[in-house]
Amino acid sequence: MSLKKLKYIRIVISLLIFSFLLLFFLNVHNGWLDGVSTVLLRLQLFPSLIRFFAVAFSVSSLGFLVVILLTFLFGRIYCSSLCPLGTLQDIISNISRRFRKKLKRRFVYNPSKKSILRYSVLAAAVLLWFFGSLFLINLLDPFSNFGKITVTLFQPVFSWLNNSLSFFMQSRDIYTLSPMLAQSLPIDAVAVSVGIFATVFIMSAFRGRFFCNTLCPAGSILGLVSTRSVFQIRFREEACTMCRKCEFACKGECIDSINKTVDASRCVSCFNCFTVCKQEGLYFHNTMAKTKKTTTIPLQNIAVENSQAEKRNFLLTLAAGALSIPLLNKVSIAVPAESPGIVPTGTKAPVTPPGSLGNEHFNNNCIACYLCVGACPTNVIVPSFFDYGLKGFMQPKLDYTKSFCNYDCLRCSEVCPTGAITKIDKETKHTAQVGIAKFVKKSCIVTVEGTDCGACSEHCPTKAVAMIPFRGNLRLPEVTEELCIGCGACEFACPTEPYKAIFVESNFEHKTAQALGEDEGPRESEEEEFPF
Repeated sequence: MSLKKLKYIRIVISLLIFSFLLLFFLNVHNGWLDGVSTVLLRLQLFPSLIRFFAVAFSVSSLGFLVVILLTFLFGRIYCSSLCPLGTLQDIISNISRRFRKKLKRRFVYNPSKKSILRYSVLAAAVLLWFFGSLFLINLLDPFSNFGKITVTLFQPVFSWLNNSLSFFMQSRDIYTLSPMLAQSLPIDAVAVSVGIFATVFIMSAFRGRFFCNTLCPAGSILGLVSTRSVFQIRFREEACTMCRKCEFACKGECIDSINKTVDASRCVSCFNCFTVCKQEGLYFHNTMAKTKKTTTIPLQNIAVENSQAEKRNFLLTLAAGALSIPLLNKVSIAVPAESPGIVPTGTKAPVTPPGSLGNEHFNNNCIACYLCVGACPTNVIVPSFFDYGLKGFMQPKLDYTKSFCNYDCLRCSEVCPTGAITKIDKETKHTAQVGIAKFVKKSCIVTVEGTDCGACSEHCPTKAVAMIPFRGNLRLPEVTEELCIGCGACEFACPTEPYKAIFVESNFEHKTAQALGEDEGPRESEEEEFPF
């Protein structure tokens, strides 16, 4: 097979994998799509590696070994084909180059890229992980960033287009397309995602795979392995005419056509060089073949220089930006002294999804890819900012002011790629106590205004909130903590503002609630729509 065909094979494979994962993040599901996407999720480097430790070394978490093996054989195949952010960068780079002048569409070999910068970033990310913080991985991992970009930026647009088309079809009595529930995401999380996308976009538009070879921790790990890969791209000295077309086409900026060397640690296996070289001056060299003499020039004399000023400035700007973004807290609203909802309420720690076992397990294993955010049918899972502190930067939480956790739903535990949310069944879900509802008597409508309510009790699926006699014909809610699972149905249904009269206090470590008997529940109204 001609080496020139490798590029087109790579493009087809990359676009197929990208499309499957994109649809999965956009919450488009069916049996075969979910099956293929699950396999592809297992082949993402950091999610697979973290899952390996999170779920007790299960076979389903060994995808990272497949990636390492492929890299050892053929170089950074993961970066060129398996990584969705890599494909997104290629798409951006390809489109942007069409709008630039011919001379400015060239990439140029830059020896300083093999600097201490990317390995320092990798060392810092691994060191923080070792001490229990996934901050840098959450911020720089390519799969995590693809998830942030897709869920916070692409999915709202896709949902709007889907709903517009659905309503148009329904107006003509066609009901094959179902509308999607619109999300309401925190502005700070959206701002971070916009910043990440802008950074990736600028880097890709002007420097190809600049992000992959400077900041990406996955790329740095695979770069170390690919320097010892079995098959490496080398120059065929007698065929090379030093036209430099291969160097100008290399989006990894790893080909030095003057000295006829290829930096294998930065080569992302895009195979653009094979396509543009008319003299077949490049080929795959088997580094393990025993030959007395070779016509290729090995990697040597590649200068290791200090980081460029633009790299330092970028990191400093990124750090300064992160530190300068204010933490958005609830703003107190002036209300009359005798109004409902006047007592400030809120959980001390964020509520983590059922199956996450507790804050510590969740913080130690979540890479903030937002798959659970995009997949949640009630949109109760939202991105956080610094709610968990630096340790859990951008990791999701349950926000009961926006929605509630469906009693029978298991979706987040089914899609989580790292094991931060362990897979559970319905029986376990029905007793997984992520928090406990707390009632504030002086904020309740019944207490302050003397009117009936009972919304919290009506929508409690486990009958943990019961109405007891209060004054005359009025009744107040009372919480049986042993039955409460912290689903937030009561908090979401409570009509008081600005603070809820009943709220869920997080369990830092999840507990097990008392199970209902088969003849006891859940309430029939659980399947009905909320009145508020």
